[in-house]
Amino acid sequence: MLVAVCASFAVFASPAPATTPCWKLLLNDWYDGTINNTYPIPCYHQAINHLPTDVQVYSSARDDILRALQQAVRRQKTTGKPQTTIEPGPTTPGRTTSTPTTTTKKKHRGPIGTALRDITPGGADSFPLPLLILGLLAILLVLAGVGGMLWRRYQGRGGTT
Repeated sequence: MLVAVCASFAVFASPAPATTPCWKLLLNDWYDGTINNTYPIPCYHQAINHLPTDVQVYSSARDDILRALQQAVRRQKTTGKPQTTIEPGPTTPGRTTSTPTTTTKKKHRGPIGTALRDITPGGADSFPLPLLILGLLAILLVLAGVGGMLWRRYQGRGGTT
């Protein structure tokens, strides 16, 4: 039954977009409380515009993004080159490249692999894994209760002849 539930999640999962907008990359970078990479200047403004209200009110995201924007502008003025790309992954703070990024063809994953990648924690918009585990546990407990009820009914019919 658990396999059927997981398969239904995989079937109804929507495909991920081909490229992630830079503002979303910046917000995911901020998710741990610090911005480790340098992004193009418009990305900072877009990230501030896309901040959810609760994040603006209850966190320092806006201030952190504005501080990182000031550092990026200062870095651009000292180097004389605009920031054109973002280096994904763990890097040293402020490390960027000035060559445009190229998109490589990604290996096509099946629906289960895509669903698992979409629900794994790691970003601000990812599905919370503990919630998924608790939901599956609740479904299993309900199914166990229904199975126990059916088993009692089956035993009750066979014993009264």
